[in-house]
Amino acid sequence: MSGLDRLKDRAIFGGWIAGLVIIGALIWSLTQPLRTNYMLRAVNKIFAVSGDTRRLAASLPGLSAGTLPPGRWYSFLESDSLLLVFTIMRDGVLIPCGAQVSSRGIVEEIIPLGAHARQVFDRLPHGLIQIYVSRIESLA
Repeated sequence: MSGLDRLKDRAIFGGWIAGLVIIGALIWSLTQPLRTNYMLRAVNKIFAVSGDTRRLAASLPGLSAGTLPPGRWYSFLESDSLLLVFTIMRDGVLIPCGAQVSSRGIVEEIIPLGAHARQVFDRLPHGLIQIYVSRIESLA
């Protein structure tokens, strides 16, 4: 096999990899509204099952959660508070949570989202939660 054939094989392989990455990026970006809507419905269902009267109204597309912690912002029905849905990483396990943020940018409450999250949330170190609270307040 000559050097030109090896180069051609590598170029074809690289083209396939680049094509798969581009397709994945397109799927990820084009399904963003659908994923955001499913998250809204899931959080509202969690609130209903747990007996919480709060409900999310809509996603806030203009707000980005930044890099730490990554998440999605939502508005509450009949309230000026916002909810950042994010995950806390502890011992390799992702714990879904929501941070209720007041209009002044202060975290009022961290809400564990789901039955497993409620079980594990009480065992999280207070310092870890405070790190997330300070990062969220700096974003807000």
